[in-house]
Amino acid sequence: MFSKNNHLLSVLEISLYFLPASFLLGTLIVNLNLIIFIFLATTYLILNKIKIILNISNLTLFTFFLVLILSSYKNINQIGIENFLKSIFLLKFYLLYILIETLLFQRKLNIKYFFNVCLVLSVLLSLDLVLQFFYGKNILGYEPWEGRITGIFRDEAIAGSYIQKVFVFSLISLFSIFYPSHKYKTLIVIAALSLIVFGSYIASNRISFLILISFMLIVTLLIKELRKNLILVILILLPIFYHFYQNDLQTNQKYKGFFSMTKSIMINLENKLRHYEQNNQNFLKKENTSLKKNRMTTHEKLFLTSFQSFKENIFLGSGHKSFRFKCQIFVKKKDSFACSTHPHNYHLEILHDTGIIGLIFLSLFVFSLLYKATKKLTSKELNYNEKIILALLIINFLFIIFPLKSTGSLFTTWNGALLWLSVSLINYGNQK
Repeated sequence: MFSKNNHLLSVLEISLYFLPASFLLGTLIVNLNLIIFIFLATTYLILNKIKIILNISNLTLFTFFLVLILSSYKNINQIGIENFLKSIFLLKFYLLYILIETLLFQRKLNIKYFFNVCLVLSVLLSLDLVLQFFYGKNILGYEPWEGRITGIFRDEAIAGSYIQKVFVFSLISLFSIFYPSHKYKTLIVIAALSLIVFGSYIASNRISFLILISFMLIVTLLIKELRKNLILVILILLPIFYHFYQNDLQTNQKYKGFFSMTKSIMINLENKLRHYEQNNQNFLKKENTSLKKNRMTTHEKLFLTSFQSFKENIFLGSGHKSFRFKCQIFVKKKDSFACSTHPHNYHLEILHDTGIIGLIFLSLFVFSLLYKATKKLTSKELNYNEKIILALLIINFLFIIFPLKSTGSLFTTWNGALLWLSVSLINYGNQK
């Protein structure tokens, strides 16, 4: 029985370590791997009579998913039965979180192997992007898609997003393997980080690159053990970034005007929200002349559309994937609105799909999670190196939930799995 349990645990761990690779292979593989992991983990807990700890934090998160399902059922006539069933299937993310948390509590997972897999994949993906950038084809013979450097993702410009989302895990792996630093270890760390960051720079995901750079700067300020290496990486890459910005047309076009667009969103969003609030009864009339002169960006239109749509179902929201249906109504009424599959912001998506009630429950879960994690940093239960790892996970999570940025959807398989995996790993310190 003991050997069978060990064999089951080994297969379970392999499933978890394969998860970063499954993101490179497509949504179907990610879903299959999630289902396999959930099945194996549940079986292991049952066979070993390990109970799942249902504390207030976990119950709060479960309630959030129930609110989403209830809202989807309430709006089933608009979103369709398929999306209602998909809202139930989203419980896979809750199960992923609760199972990893339980296995970490029981010290059944060596999570450092997961970090190492992320490091290897990030380096290989960055090498592939560099090859496509300089030679016009990647290792599989794929050319840039519509001028975008996509690597093995071929016709999907998500390579930069992948690198950014697993960067913290790659950094933890480098820290765990090569700390304390010696001369040759420092060279390896600097080379690996430089390659990964450069891969993010040339990939076609500006927001992801800027989040990655911002994360590096914050870590440089807060964690002295990583400060020297990160400063060296930044100093090495700055002239390289400048060279390609000045001399490579596509790189220049990609980043030129990005900051002006961001500034436009920040300055104009508040003004336009105030305008629509003051003229709510007449918002279908012709726009004010002063607003016409100041054109809105696509993201700004999406944010405004989701906010206006949210006000129609303030408490429970409009249900899973409802934005793609609701936005069409607003677009027909006024050209200041825009339509997409989701609002491109986690907070607005939660408000739109689950209303204020859903946002309250999820916020309570987040505050509880961060409180417990930061409390671990001041305790004596973790050694110094483990506190640094936990601090990196907390900083990364704060970047994930930062409200003033464009995001993917919280509930898609690819993006959602990476996000909820990041959330579950904040319980890393609890295995002690």
